[in-house]
Amino acid sequence: MRKILFFLLAMTLVACSESLEDIEKRAGQTAVEYYRLLQKQRYADFVSGMYGADSIPQNYRQQMEDNAAMFMSEQNKAHKGIADITLSRCKADTARHTAEAYITIHYADSVKEVVCVPLVMRNDTWYMK
Repeated sequence: MRKILFFLLAMTLVACSESLEDIEKRAGQTAVEYYRLLQKQRYADFVSGMYGADSIPQNYRQQMEDNAAMFMSEQNKAHKGIADITLSRCKADTARHTAEAYITIHYADSVKEVVCVPLVMRNDTWYMK
C-alpha cells in the first residue's frame, strides 16, 4: 500500500511539473499526428482522434470517415496531395485543458496552408474538438 501511494504521489508531481511549453509541444504534435493520419488515408483513426467519437452512432461515424476521404480526394486533385504537415505554433489553456494548434499543411504543388486545430485534453489524451 505504501508503495502504491508513493507511486501515485510521484506521478502527480511529474504531471504537475510539466511546463506550459511542454504541454503546448505535446498538444501541437498530437494535432500534427492526427492530420498525418489523413495524409496516410487512415480515416477511421483520424475520426477516433475526435473528442466524443467513441459515443456517436455508427452511421454518423461512417459519414465523418467518408467526409475525411472526400476532403483528401479534393486536396489530391487541387494540390497533388499533401507533402508534409508541420507545427507552426500552439497555445494551451491549462485551466480549461484546451489548446489551439496551428499546423502548416505543405501541399505537393508548393502551396502552404495554416490550419487551426482546436484540442481538448481528457484522461491525459489530446483530442480534436
